[in-house]
Amino acid sequence: MKIICFLAFFASSFFSWSQYIYGSISSGYQLNSKFDQAPSYLVNTFHQVTLPWLWSQENFAFKSSSLAELHFGHMLTPRIGYELTGAYLKPMAVADNPDFGQKIMTGDFYQAAAKLVLAIPIKQFELYTKLGLNIANGRIAYLQTIEDGNFNAFGIAEAVLNYTYKSPLSFGFNGAVGVNVPITKKCSFFTELRMTSQTLTPKSGQISQYTLDGSDLTTNLDPYYAQIAFGDESEWQNWNADDVSQAQKLYKRSYALGGFGCSVGLRVVLWGY
Repeated sequence: MKIICFLAFFASSFFSWSQYIYGSISSGYQLNSKFDQAPSYLVNTFHQVTLPWLWSQENFAFKSSSLAELHFGHMLTPRIGYELTGAYLKPMAVADNPDFGQKIMTGDFYQAAAKLVLAIPIKQFELYTKLGLNIANGRIAYLQTIEDGNFNAFGIAEAVLNYTYKSPLSFGFNGAVGVNVPITKKCSFFTELRMTSQTLTPKSGQISQYTLDGSDLTTNLDPYYAQIAFGDESEWQNWNADDVSQAQKLYKRSYALGGFGCSVGLRVVLWGY
């Protein structure tokens, strides 16, 4: 009974000291960082291993992204608090269109972050800064098509090859400065400039679609031609491998998910004030 009373007293004293709890939603745009991108002379990511006519050396990189975020925050005092954030990050597709086909890289990523919030209340608005750590995960898809019906140089009229790359959790950090403008006593509008450092380094690749002249051959491929193991060595020249039961080894590389951006949102006080 004494323990229950102590916990009740502790909780009541904690919330009497706290100021308010809020939830918010925001969306924004980000220019992806070039500094987090692995340089082309250090890596050779050959995205395709199935047929030599799809062979090439790529250096695709995400250049910009859109994002949507949900925030849950607790201001312990008018000036100090913390915030938990969940975000969906959608990079803009990167495309290259050669004479007889196209190459498109896309991605879908999820981020979670914990941030320290420092605020400066002013009469008509509030200035604030945020600093924290974040984790991310998701997938990259790399699509190639050939439409060679006009000059039939490869002996086929149409081909589709689609890979999905997966990675373990990626860790990074984030920071932001912003201004919060009250609309009512419980609701406010905010805008912020943000910076995120985050890279994703795929560890494996898997063919998700492979068709030739309308025939689906996805399930007929040996692991060597259907899977990629990204690491510190490459065997891209071994088109006729002795052991086709293992994934082909290719050099790893990093893709930048972080960068500089801006966002706008709406914040609602859920408790206190």
